[in-house]
Amino acid sequence: MQSSSRGNKFLKLTNQHNYNFERAVDLTHELENGMPVYPGDPQPSFDRAKTIAKDGVNISDLKLGSHTGTHMDAPLHFVEGGTPVDRIPVSKLFGEALVLDLSYKPIGSGIEAKDLEKAEIHQDDIVLCYTGSSDRWGDPEVNSNFTYLTPEGARYLVSKKIRAVGIDFLSIEKFHSKSHDTHRELLSNGVFIIESLNKELKRFVGQRILFVCLPLRFKDGDGSPCRALGVPLT
Repeated sequence: MQSSSRGNKFLKLTNQHNYNFERAVDLTHELENGMPVYPGDPQPSFDRAKTIAKDGVNISDLKLGSHTGTHMDAPLHFVEGGTPVDRIPVSKLFGEALVLDLSYKPIGSGIEAKDLEKAEIHQDDIVLCYTGSSDRWGDPEVNSNFTYLTPEGARYLVSKKIRAVGIDFLSIEKFHSKSHDTHRELLSNGVFIIESLNKELKRFVGQRILFVCLPLRFKDGDGSPCRALGVPLT
């Protein structure tokens, strides 16, 4: 890695691209009481266990499910004996991402292979799907009727040998699917999943960016909340 300007404003990570880290965008939802969760998942709570006024220090008590907020699904989520989140190589947690604009599809519809074939997807890409569902984060109607990736679309992405796929709402799967074919197709082929990216993803539609997604190092975890960042090319 070498600096392309003083102060490390721009860093050259490949022979082709420079990334502007000063313009990085946080693609993560805030964790807070009352936040949306997938229906049926544990309801998180965030409380101050100690305060400076009473105890001389602020310490919080956090209770949340492993798939709360912006989070990563590890293969273990749906694959017996699959890789847990703490064993995903760190080299897989960042890389070049292609952000697809799928907001033309009605909210609640499925993303099919024909929708993805229009994009120039490369091997080892991270594919991020902006569906527009994130613009209605917190809307109870969308919580059970969001845009999702069909099993056919998942098979197409697996055939392109991508490393990960992300989407801007609670799940990549059709709401209350009983077979979970989309998750199983991706995770059984080592394609991990990032769900609940926030609406800032739309800043990057049609672009290639550096995407960083860092889950907690949760031992034998099926998934984990994570901090997701998008860094534009200069």
